[in-house]
Amino acid sequence: MYTDQQIGEIEAKYSDVKEGLERLHISCVTNSNALPHGSRAGEYLLFGAGRRISVLRRSLSRIFDIFPIRLERPLPFWEITDVQIYLQASVMNLSGLFDNLAWTFVSFHDLERQVGGKFGVGFQREETQQFLPQELRDYVLNEQHQTWHRDYLKNYRDALAHRIPLYIPPARFTHEENERYSELEIEKLTYLREHDFDRLARVEADQRMLGQPMPAFLHSFGEDGALTPILLHPQLLSDAAGVIEFGDTFFTHWKERDWTS
Repeated sequence: MYTDQQIGEIEAKYSDVKEGLERLHISCVTNSNALPHGSRAGEYLLFGAGRRISVLRRSLSRIFDIFPIRLERPLPFWEITDVQIYLQASVMNLSGLFDNLAWTFVSFHDLERQVGGKFGVGFQREETQQFLPQELRDYVLNEQHQTWHRDYLKNYRDALAHRIPLYIPPARFTHEENERYSELEIEKLTYLREHDFDRLARVEADQRMLGQPMPAFLHSFGEDGALTPILLHPQLLSDAAGVIEFGDTFFTHWKERDWTS
């Protein structure tokens, strides 16, 4: 699936983003502790953004542990399910993290009424964007960030929350392997009905010998924009790197605001 050079690059980036997420979590804690006790901005930083960054970091680690980049054989069903759980937690908290930081900014500057209430809070909302300092506004309005948010983050988060959850195919098959896998699926149903769990386990073991690992995910086989699987490890690392970059920009400028609005 990957060349040796690509594997080396992925492993190096994995180490970098874990350190970056830890640094970003520390920024949430230290900035929250510097605010008056009980402030809403401090709560969104510490218990909102901080918790979500911890989930992102742990989810990333568990996915790389369970589904290593050098995996040679397809994972058992329950391990694939575990990876999906961590993937879904990652995407949901990635989306929530941006919301928490937007609430931090709005709360710190006491802007909730001026943005029109809770439905005006968000970095993708013009009501909030108008008050952002230039550096933050430039970041969230950057075409690359807008495309990533619209086509990937919002698309996959909304599918996860409201339609089809994120899915990792069990394996990549040749035509012959696919036919054999289907035959074994029929056998499994027979053994399930007969409660013959010994034979069921042997059939499942035979299935795991077919195909190659499929380190990719999608949420639907039918929706526009979701037909092409996304590579799992590079996407998670790209997401984490983006969060770190945005977080660094945020904490440099979040106490500033545009006073012309």
